[in-house]
Amino acid sequence: MIKRYLSRLPHALRGILYAIRHDFGFRTQWYSAVVLAVFILYFFAPLDRYEFLFLAVAAILILITELQNSAIEAALDRLHPEKHEQIMRSKDMAAGAVLLAAGFALLVLVVLLLNRL
Repeated sequence: MIKRYLSRLPHALRGILYAIRHDFGFRTQWYSAVVLAVFILYFFAPLDRYEFLFLAVAAILILITELQNSAIEAALDRLHPEKHEQIMRSKDMAAGAVLLAAGFALLVLVVLLLNRL
């Protein structure tokens, strides 16, 4: 069973690398997370384990939702290239998930900042 899951790992890694190289939205989020991590470590170090955990969860949640958003948009554009209201709603909902994840990240940053004042 473990061997079967490990055999799927290259596909997942290939998808992440493809998104970093070819998807503007995911690449932007990826580089933003790196820059923000350097900024946070510089100004807020040392972080306790819970601060680190919440920041990591917030950053990874943004990356996960952006990756799903990009995958949904790519699939829908391929399957239904013409404009359609339901397709637009699906894309908007996926983008809304990214916005909610970013809101959570902002909340974590605000709480961290207020805790440090």
